Amino acid sequence: MAKFQEYVKNIFWVLLILQFAPSAFKSIAKHYSDYAEPKNKVGLIIFNKMIITSAGWNKQLTTFFKDPEIKAILIKFDSGGGAAGSSQAIAQEILNLKAKYPKPIVSYAENICASGAYEIAAVTDYIVATGSALVGSIGSKITTQFKVKEFLQNYKIQTHDFASSVYKNALDPLVDFTSEQKKMLQQLVDDCAEQFVCDIAKYRHLSLSSKNLWAEGKIFTGNEALKLKLIDEVGNQTNALNFIKKQILHIDREIELVSIKGPSMIQKWLHPETEEMDDVQNSFAFSFAQGLYSCFEKQGIIQ
Repeated sequence: MAKFQEYVKNIFWVLLILQFAPSAFKSIAKHYSDYAEPKNKVGLIIFNKMIITSAGWNKQLTTFFKDPEIKAILIKFDSGGGAAGSSQAIAQEILNLKAKYPKPIVSYAENICASGAYEIAAVTDYIVATGSALVGSIGSKITTQFKVKEFLQNYKIQTHDFASSVYKNALDPLVDFTSEQKKMLQQLVDDCAEQFVCDIAKYRHLSLSSKNLWAEGKIFTGNEALKLKLIDEVGNQTNALNFIKKQILHIDREIELVSIKGPSMIQKWLHPETEEMDDVQNSFAFSFAQGLYSCFEKQGIIQ
């Protein structure tokens, strides 16, 4: 009986080994093949929303630039831009990181890469866009301002504004613009636009004398952008990856795209101070609604 039990136990262990042996051998083979033929990893960063802060994007860029296993970086754009300051900050951060950790970085635009998103793409080493992608919008504007004073007056809602100067309440939706405020805001827009245009001319080696052709807020298809030298190639993501493989890494083997997994919604709720501010809460519509609610609350309309 004891021999029979020993026999059954041995069969069990043999079957167990046979069950897990293939995966174990495969794992070992994969481990050593990585040493024999190391993978060429390319960091993937996706800009697919409005750019309202630089923190999260800069964190991803820093991670990839510092990682010696990441041989190059691909940025995929599907963004119409956003805040001028944040876009400018990200572009500058790319330049700073490239100087400190030399590493090729390529941009790819599938549908839209405009305004601040294009400023970021312009500092990368190579830009690929589909023929129908919307590219450009090189210019600047302040978020559209809604003035609702007359609307409130129609409902006999009175508002009283107290400001320390004639410019302080220029962006208050409950106060009409003055001529001085309009002039100041236009000067702000013009200065931001001039910085943007000069930066693009520098990054893309374009002449400022021809800025009327490629700037002034104009939007172009990928085909048109190629003729204006705003991009380097018309194609898709495969073209961008082929450029990285053949022109940068000089390899024929496939490359591995690596992305940084973002926090879950629950993690954002539990640790909001560590994440980027929510897009909705940073939008003008949210701020306007918040201000309107506050006004109604003060007037006793909302309890």
